[in-house]
Amino acid sequence: MESNLNILETKVLGAIKLIKELREENAGLKVQLEELEMRNLEFEEMNSKLNHQLDDVQQQAANVEVYEEKRKEIESKVGGLLDQLEALG
Repeated sequence: MESNLNILETKVLGAIKLIKELREENAGLKVQLEELEMRNLEFEEMNSKLNHQLDDVQQQAANVEVYEEKRKEIESKVGGLLDQLEALG
């Protein structure tokens, strides 16, 4: 009977030790999780800012294309007017 109690005591002490180790590991994992969640939030904020900047740059590129087309149109008209002036003179 005493042998069974010793075996039980050993197992209970082992289980207590394992529970303590698992609690410590769990606490460490919670800290890691919090750190990763903070990093993820920072990355999401950075991603949002970069997407906003990308939208702005794309809009600016579209504006540049419009202005380039207008510049070509004006250049063509001025060239035609210069040709007409040259023909008159």
